[in-house]
Amino acid sequence: MFNRIALLTFVAFAALLNPGCTPPESMVSGKVTIEGGAPLKEGDIIFEDVDGKVTPVAGKIVDGAYSLKVLPGQKKVKILASRPTKVIDPVMGAAAREAMIGPEFNEQTKLTAEVKGGKQDGVNFEVKLLP
Repeated sequence: MFNRIALLTFVAFAALLNPGCTPPESMVSGKVTIEGGAPLKEGDIIFEDVDGKVTPVAGKIVDGAYSLKVLPGQKKVKILASRPTKVIDPVMGAAAREAMIGPEFNEQTKLTAEVKGGKQDGVNFEVKLLP
């Protein structure tokens, strides 16, 4: 009896460690535009599992486009973008940076995406610039 329990425990543990047990990542791509349709020049996009059990995946937004590998499932999406301020930091000798889109697109995001298996194009988002 002990050998059977030990064997079942070993098999269950090995299954958890086997990378073949996790679903394959999906290639997700799309556009991020500013209200009105212009592409967001640059920024970062983050896909987070809604239950927080899977490590978030981040990628760069370049000229409004992004592409990254994400595990399937329901995701919260955060978009971050910044711009230089008009004030020069005397220590750094350059302009500091400030957020250019509101918290409803990042810290307090309402954006979501359902990531399915395989390749998924056209997962697009629109953001609003802060004044």
